[in-house]
Amino acid sequence: MRLSAVNATHLKLATALGLIGLLLNLYPIPLFANVQLILGNAAVVIVAILLGPWYALFTALFTATGLMIAWSSAHVYLVFLLEAVWLGYARRKEFPILYANIGYWVFLGLPLMGLYLWLITGMSISHIPFTTIKQAFNGIFYTTLGELCVFAIPKLWHMKNKLEYHNRRSFSSHLSYLFIIITTISLLTSSLVFNHYFLNKQQELIKRNLNDTGIFLSHATETYLDTNTRAVSIMGKFISAAKIPVDQWQDMLSSVQSLNNNFNTMLIANEQGEIVAGSPLERLHQINNMNKNINVKDRDYFIETFKHHRTFVSPVFVGRGIGQGIIIAISAPIFDEAQEKAIGIVEGSLDLNYFDHVDNQNQHHETQSIVILDDKSNIVYASDNLALSPLTKFNFTLGNNDYHTNLHLMNINQADTETPEFIYAHHTLKNGWQIYVLEPFIPLLKLTEEQYTKTIMLLLVSMAGAIIIAKAISRLTTTPLALLANHFSQGEDGKINKEKFAKGLLDSSTPIEIYSLYESLESNQQALLNNQLELEDKVKQRTQDLEIANLKLKEMAERDSLTNLYNRRYTEKQFLQIQDLCERGDDAIAVVLLDLDFFKKVNDTYGHLAGDECLKVMAEVLSGHFKRDVDLLCRYGGEEFVLILPMCNVFKVEQHLNEFREKLSTAAIINPVDGMTFSVTVSIGAIIADASYSNDLQSWLKQADENLYAAKEKGRNCVVCTLIG
Repeated sequence: MRLSAVNATHLKLATALGLIGLLLNLYPIPLFANVQLILGNAAVVIVAILLGPWYALFTALFTATGLMIAWSSAHVYLVFLLEAVWLGYARRKEFPILYANIGYWVFLGLPLMGLYLWLITGMSISHIPFTTIKQAFNGIFYTTLGELCVFAIPKLWHMKNKLEYHNRRSFSSHLSYLFIIITTISLLTSSLVFNHYFLNKQQELIKRNLNDTGIFLSHATETYLDTNTRAVSIMGKFISAAKIPVDQWQDMLSSVQSLNNNFNTMLIANEQGEIVAGSPLERLHQINNMNKNINVKDRDYFIETFKHHRTFVSPVFVGRGIGQGIIIAISAPIFDEAQEKAIGIVEGSLDLNYFDHVDNQNQHHETQSIVILDDKSNIVYASDNLALSPLTKFNFTLGNNDYHTNLHLMNINQADTETPEFIYAHHTLKNGWQIYVLEPFIPLLKLTEEQYTKTIMLLLVSMAGAIIIAKAISRLTTTPLALLANHFSQGEDGKINKEKFAKGLLDSSTPIEIYSLYESLESNQQALLNNQLELEDKVKQRTQDLEIANLKLKEMAERDSLTNLYNRRYTEKQFLQIQDLCERGDDAIAVVLLDLDFFKKVNDTYGHLAGDECLKVMAEVLSGHFKRDVDLLCRYGGEEFVLILPMCNVFKVEQHLNEFREKLSTAAIINPVDGMTFSVTVSIGAIIADASYSNDLQSWLKQADENLYAAKEKGRNCVVCTLIG
């Protein structure tokens, strides 16, 4: 029904539902990452069902505006306004709305979304399929929700001037469609709940793994620092308490450094900051030989230790003395108790490779990365895959707020990326150092994509199952009279339905008139079936007889009746196909002519029946020796036989023929007349050539016949084979 003018009541309903949809779409339900569930578009579905395309378009303007505000993406106007018009016209054509919506997303929605994301937003191609599929998932969800609202609100059934169905549908189709709608919304809701629970568990597992790694690394780092800090502090106190002379400081330092491999280098500086002892000693000698006067008086570790009389762990810095490269220095003062003042410091440069060792020991090393910062937020260590340089500031930005997750997200290399780079856990050490444990966010996002993609695939399969079940239920609810009519009616081919009607479908509630009608139809049908079966049996028997006769005629036309080998006519016709096939494949063909030796003597000596038996044995031995499907065996005439061996091994044909010749010569032939046993031999002439040699079989046979003649000249019972290159 077409609405000729704007109906005020309809316009109010469309506006009210549009405003409700706008409010709902302003706050999409976050599921995980950027997956959100939008419910406001159900208002558009309701209006499309009740009022048609133009009121649905008007309502969609409101709901799409809500999504525009929430997502800041203009594609919502194109995709969802077009969807509203599509659903409205589908309703006018009395096409089921759920199926129409699935068709829209398959043929228009998904391609439009994909093109928009690719051309306008520049989204990575790897993320486009999932982003488009989740919109289709949303579309199916709010469509079924809208349909249920129409079914569940009786007031909407009796709305004046709403769209009506011109073609009255059966109760069975109504029930089937409602069953599919309920099944679909149930599956969607349960899958959303399951996915939400599953992904929350995955997030908890990741968070726990990151925190466990952070605790392990924090403990290992603090233990490493504390152990080596105590070692340097004890050494300073020992030198002070034992009053070890300056000239013995070098020996002591070398001994300590050799025992503690956690320090790359160690040194002792006097109160002027001059290095008076160093280890390794070779490095100190190298510096002295270069006449370099290295003074550490301006270094933090000297100032903090010497002036404040305390053990000090420095931030990372670049070494310039004995220790070079990136250094963390641990220093302790040396006191002169008599003068009650510091007379120097002892310092050790920590081996930063220890952190690489700790990183590699992490059981999640393949997926997790670590960043260790000193108390000034300088990078002490970073996993190689992060490509961060030590001694630089650790700069990062927090993850995109559009990604709903229970995890902490950050970006390091791509501050403005739409997809966060890493999930992280943060730990602060007692000395002010910080540890970040990172894990890529993309694998979790891909897991989410796979999970929702599987959900959609399962939904489609379940919908197919729901349709089957709904049809089964509708069949059970169809009236007994309709069942009887369908059962006893003739098919399109005019044949009677032979299947037995299920009496169980006619229970005690079935009227007696219908049951009597069933019994009468059943008896009449049985009589007709008996006649039909009799006729079908006769037709079947006649058909079988005809097929057998045709098969025999074909065999008679192609095969020799005595030997059951192919005859001359079939062979000459088939050779053209064999030659053409081998020529295309550049393959060789062997054409062989075989003639039984002294066959006339066999007939004269033992009789023609013995001659026939001789030919049969010849055919049996041939068939048993040349077994390839492509080999063609033929009785060419009288005692002559022809073999055509396509795609053969040119170097083994002659050997194979000789093996056959020997096998035939030992075969026992029994005379059917008197039971006497005899044997025969065969002379063989063969030609082997490329298929392009000739497409005329007679040319091949001519050469083979010359070779056969040569074989007979040589005394028979031999093979003469010619290979033409």
